[in-house]
Amino acid sequence: MGSPRLREVLARIDAAIAEDVLPLVLFDLDSTLFTTGPRNLRILREFARACAGHWPEVETLAARLASTDMGWGIDECLREHGLADDRLLRELRSFWYQRFFTDEYLEHDLPVPGAVEFVGACHDRGAMIYYLTGRHVGGMEVGTVRALTAHGFPFWRGRCVLHLKPSFGMGDRAFKDDALADIRSYRGRFVASFENEPGNANLFLKAFPDALHFLMQTIHSPRAEPAAAELVPTEDFVLDGRGGA
Repeated sequence: MGSPRLREVLARIDAAIAEDVLPLVLFDLDSTLFTTGPRNLRILREFARACAGHWPEVETLAARLASTDMGWGIDECLREHGLADDRLLRELRSFWYQRFFTDEYLEHDLPVPGAVEFVGACHDRGAMIYYLTGRHVGGMEVGTVRALTAHGFPFWRGRCVLHLKPSFGMGDRAFKDDALADIRSYRGRFVASFENEPGNANLFLKAFPDALHFLMQTIHSPRAEPAAAELVPTEDFVLDGRGGA
């Protein structure tokens, strides 16, 4: 079950609406609203079939792994099972890199438990939903829209923004700084943010100290900065059983 403070987000949205102020809730996508494990596993299994003649042990391993076994990096599982050949890992990373950041493979992602319902509840109450993602224009925008709409996230009903990187090579922090400027331009009330990367969550906390900032307990970069003590940890978006959404 998610943090009990998820309901506080809904209450803050209601309070903003009562004051005739636009409430805004920010959601990251990868490893926040969506789990990327199925995408990574699909790529690993395709690689295993392609290289079966050279490394049959990879195909054997990939067949018994589950999406929940996938970590932040594509090669973590192989290393954990003793497959650490340098050439193998280089070819795997290259194979992964050519596929992970494409529209085609986004269809394998699955929503984190409770995500669709919670984002929908925020939107139904009148919040602007701000999807902020490091996915880039010119390769991932179509797949992103398809994934959001196919799983039932609010998108075409107004008060929804999808902010992607304008280019693949843009630095993550520069992108987030641009996004913060865009968010402020709406002149609403920043109610809450949801992120899996501590550095980004810390950035939102600094920019909007009066809001709630949730840190998803999913996966993040092994080089992540320490998370601020004020961040609210949550494993998913499942609300407690006290009444309706």
